[in-house]
Amino acid sequence: MDIQDIINNIAAGDSVAAKEGIEDVLSAKSFDALQARKQEIASTLFGGQEQESEEATEDETTEDSVEQ
Repeated sequence: MDIQDIINNIAAGDSVAAKEGIEDVLSAKSFDALQARKQEIASTLFGGQEQESEEATEDETTEDSVEQ
């Protein structure tokens, strides 16, 4: 539902439809904000660690082959 639809429902006196529209809009906005926050946290927690562990594995493999 669009903000304009909510306003039209309020103007028409249809409070039930207006309330549902407001709830839908707020739910969509909170869901989007939650998804953005999840991505932010995931990139902070796992962004650098995976690359470091892969590099460490490659370095260890190289060192092992040089020693033999």
